[in-house]
Amino acid sequence: MSNNSPGLLNRLFSNTVFLINILAAIWLALCALAAIVSPAQFAYLALFTLTTPFAIAVNVFFMLLWLFSSRKLRSLLSLSALLLSYKVVVTIFGFNYMGENDMARTPNTIKIISWNAHGMGIFNRPQNKEFNNRILEYIKEENADILCIPEFSIAKNDIMKPHAEKIIDNGHYIDYRFNPDNSLNNRVYLGTAVFSKYPFRNYESHQLADFVYMMQGDIELPAGKIIRVFFLHLTTFGLSDKDKEYIDDAKKNRTVLEEDLQVSKSFVEKFKTAYAERAAEADKAVKIIEASPYPVIVCGDFNDLPGSYTYTRIRGKLNDAFLDKGRGLGRTYNSISPTLRIDHFFYDAKALKLIGFDCPSTILSDHNPIITNFEINPKPRN
Repeated sequence: MSNNSPGLLNRLFSNTVFLINILAAIWLALCALAAIVSPAQFAYLALFTLTTPFAIAVNVFFMLLWLFSSRKLRSLLSLSALLLSYKVVVTIFGFNYMGENDMARTPNTIKIISWNAHGMGIFNRPQNKEFNNRILEYIKEENADILCIPEFSIAKNDIMKPHAEKIIDNGHYIDYRFNPDNSLNNRVYLGTAVFSKYPFRNYESHQLADFVYMMQGDIELPAGKIIRVFFLHLTTFGLSDKDKEYIDDAKKNRTVLEEDLQVSKSFVEKFKTAYAERAAEADKAVKIIEASPYPVIVCGDFNDLPGSYTYTRIRGKLNDAFLDKGRGLGRTYNSISPTLRIDHFFYDAKALKLIGFDCPSTILSDHNPIITNFEINPKPRN
C-alpha cells in the first residue's frame, strides 16, 4: 500500500490540475463569447471581458505546463481554447517590437490624437494653473493635425474659454467643434472637443443615449481624398473616485473584499448596467458609421476593453491602430489595472496607411493619449 501511495497521489494531483485546466479553458471560451453576444441579452456574460488577459495567460501557462510534462497531449486543451478564441486573443497584446514606427511629420502625413484630458485639470482641487498650463503645453508640443479631446471643459457663457482659444492659437487650428454631454456645475460644460487644421464638412452630432454623443465630420485631405471621422465618448462604468480608491485599497489588502461583499456586489451591478448601455450605444453608432459614403476613422474613449461586444461591434472590419503598431497591453487608463485599454482608434486601411503609433504615459490625465501618424495614399489600395 505504501509503495502505491506516491503514484496515487501523483495521479490525484495531475487530474486535479487538469480539472482546473478544463475550467480555465471554459473561462476563456466565455470571454470569447462575450465579444459577440450583446450585454443587452446576457449582461453578466460581459463581465468576463474584464478578465480576458488573465484567461489567456492562464491557458498559455497550462499549455506550457503540459508540454514540459509526461502528459503532453493535455496541452491540446488550452491550445484548442486559444485557437478557437483567437479573434479575442489577438486583440489583447501588441507584438510590434520589430519594424519601423515612424512619427515623423511630412507634407504627406496626418497626425491624429484622441485624448481624454479629464476635464483639462478642472477636477483638481484647488485649481492649479501651472498644471493646466502643462496640459496646454503638452497639446502644443504634440501639434496634432486633428485633436479629439473627450472630457473637455468650457465656460457655459463662452465656448472659447478657458482653454479653446489658446489651443487654437498654439496649434493654428482652423476648425473647432464642441459638443456638451454633461455639466459640472452652473458655470461649466463638459463634452467632446475637436480641433482640426482641415475644415470640417457635413458636421453632425449624433445622440446615442442620454449624455452620450458621437461627433461626425468630413475632411478633405491632399489629392482630394475625403475621410469621414467619428469621435465618441461612451457611457462610463460609473465608478466614483471613492469607488476607485476602494478598489486600489482592495488590491493592497485582500481582506477588504471579504469584509464588505456588498460593495463588490454594487460594482457588479454598475458594470452590468454600463455594459448593456454601451452595447445599445455601439449598435446605434455602427448603423451611422456603416452608412458613410467615405472611408472612416473612429476614435475616442469607448470605456470598454478589447474583446468586448462594444469594441468588436464598432471595430467591424476596420483596423485597430494599436494592433497594427502598438506594443504590450497598450494601457490607456492609468488606474485600477494595467490591462485597461479603453480608448481606441479604428481606421480604414484601404484609404490610410498607418506609419506610426504611440500611447505615452502621462500624469496630466487619468487617460493616456492615443497618437497616430498616417501616410496619405494618393489612391485607395485594393
